[in-house]
Amino acid sequence: MHDTHLIEKIYQSIITICKQNGIVKINEINIEVDEGSHIEGPHLLSHLRDRDSVMFGEWTVINVEHKPYEKLTAIIKNIDGEVFE
Repeated sequence: MHDTHLIEKIYQSIITICKQNGIVKINEINIEVDEGSHIEGPHLLSHLRDRDSVMFGEWTVINVEHKPYEKLTAIIKNIDGEVFE
């Protein structure tokens, strides 16, 4: 259940970052999460695609690395995407 909340927070953060930078389609994301998290790239991508199938799709690559952070912590290291011109 905790990962569900963390996934939603990750989604909201990604959307905010993309709006601030004009990103309309995400190609790759690198994220670090706490070691106790069960979040993996395919699972996270599935959730993100359910939320927004225009920004996230089969072309999106999500790399998740588990690090010794506090519980329910995620760090978005970088986002590679296409901007609206």
